[in-house]
Amino acid sequence: MNTVSITYIFLATLFFSATPEIKENLYSWQLTFDSFEKCESFYDQYGDKLLNGLLDHGKKKYGEEMGIDYMSCAMVQIDPQKVMEGTEHPLVIQQLPVYERN
Repeated sequence: MNTVSITYIFLATLFFSATPEIKENLYSWQLTFDSFEKCESFYDQYGDKLLNGLLDHGKKKYGEEMGIDYMSCAMVQIDPQKVMEGTEHPLVIQQLPVYERN
């Protein structure tokens, strides 16, 4: 039997500095929370480190300078079978923005 679950993660949208119209979504599968409040509190405490880490990760993953367009705490539905199959796009149910580019 396949059981889906609900959790809270960070969802970030990065853009390529050279071509800002091209964007990539990243999900914090290794860092999950059980409520919006805990996710937001974590961001309030470590937001600067999270944002800098996102920029470093984006550069390593995509080989180019990146910028952060948007970051949110997101309530998502996770299907363990799809995660095991390598599907990394969760069903986003609701979002609470914590950072938006001006």
